[in-house]
Amino acid sequence: MTRKDRLISIVGRPNVGKSTFFNRVIGYRKAITEDTPGVTRDRNYGSFEMRGRNFLLVDTGGFSSSEEDGFSRLIMKQIEASLQESAAVIFLLDGKEGVMPADRDIARMLRRLHKPVYYVVNKMDSKKREEALVEFYELGADTLYPVSAAHGLGMGDLLDDILKGMEEGEGEETPGGAEEFHVTRIALVGKPNTGKSSLANRILGSERMIVSDIPGTTRDSVDSRIVRDGRELVLIDTAGLRKKGKISEKVEEYSVSSAVRSIERADVVNLIVDAAEGPGHQEGSIAHLIISRGKGLCIVINKWDLVKKEFTQEKYRDMVYERIPHASFAPVVFSSATRGTGIDGILDMDLAVYEQLTTRIGTAPLNKAFADFFARHDISYQKGKQVKIFYASQAKASPPTFVLFSNHPRLVPDHYRKYLENSLREEFGFMGAPIRIVLKKK
Repeated sequence: MTRKDRLISIVGRPNVGKSTFFNRVIGYRKAITEDTPGVTRDRNYGSFEMRGRNFLLVDTGGFSSSEEDGFSRLIMKQIEASLQESAAVIFLLDGKEGVMPADRDIARMLRRLHKPVYYVVNKMDSKKREEALVEFYELGADTLYPVSAAHGLGMGDLLDDILKGMEEGEGEETPGGAEEFHVTRIALVGKPNTGKSSLANRILGSERMIVSDIPGTTRDSVDSRIVRDGRELVLIDTAGLRKKGKISEKVEEYSVSSAVRSIERADVVNLIVDAAEGPGHQEGSIAHLIISRGKGLCIVINKWDLVKKEFTQEKYRDMVYERIPHASFAPVVFSSATRGTGIDGILDMDLAVYEQLTTRIGTAPLNKAFADFFARHDISYQKGKQVKIFYASQAKASPPTFVLFSNHPRLVPDHYRKYLENSLREEFGFMGAPIRIVLKKK
């Protein structure tokens, strides 16, 4: 391995999907898996490139144990010796099975390494499994990365943060330990020809992208760093998201996957809508994708200068929420890239959404608020059983995730969850931020 390379190791107990994850990363970056001379046959090495930097990924899958108690002391020593040469470690966990004793053993070992560790929960390919994410925080992670290696979901956030960690230096802090240094990432997504590149050019103040009236001019995601009020931001302009039936070229298919990856990499996503057309089913689907990924959402109505004057912003905003009801918590901003109006408002709103997305509520004020929610609307009996919710805590931010402990968590109906979400918004805001509510047994 040359000095330019950076070694990243994948560690985890057997059958958590290390090989699938390894192949996904290598294939994700179109790298060639290679055999490295001098290494044991049970370690799988592959090289890949991100933004001009070379990395070497190693799957430590061969260090598995047939013993019933997970990893023996000897095997754990072997893994620890192998990981000492790594610049970063990916600790892969199984989202289906939850936290197992062997996971706790590995977590204790990794804490002694004093190296950046990325806690990655695999097999998170459904919304219900995302609710099970909370229990993995017991392993000591500040940040959890839910992914599905089999389907390629969630890989963008992880790879982007690994690269960012490498660029900031190989310190002893684990990822998520230096929140003040986080660079806010903002994406522009939407159907083709909605003016994304023109908006980006207005924001950047330069012609960094090819702008034309032909949909699909921007083939790949283009990142640009900007400074706004002393804060560093990364602006991601993406190719348009087409309906599957309209993808006729492989390059267009790549653009769609690139747009999805841009959503995964972003903190706040601007859904760009053509004001003359208005939001439709496809915008609703894109909004759902953004929300499901736990990203901040801002709806930008571009080409506002083309709308008839009698159509006020208030009426248009109501129409947006009517057509995309699941995004009614997102702010709506009006702009015209051609005239340069409303441009400053986009970044201002993005920063405001990011603040809401990363908000943490203290345990005392949170439980006081929930006590008021319960008093206003008691859950009472469900299927003949008295359901009680005892207390709540915020497990994480970005997106805000709240864990509620109940005697019958499975009996809490969806409409009551929605009531609690709406009440949280009334009390604390969370403008543009998806809210996760997880119910656990007590």
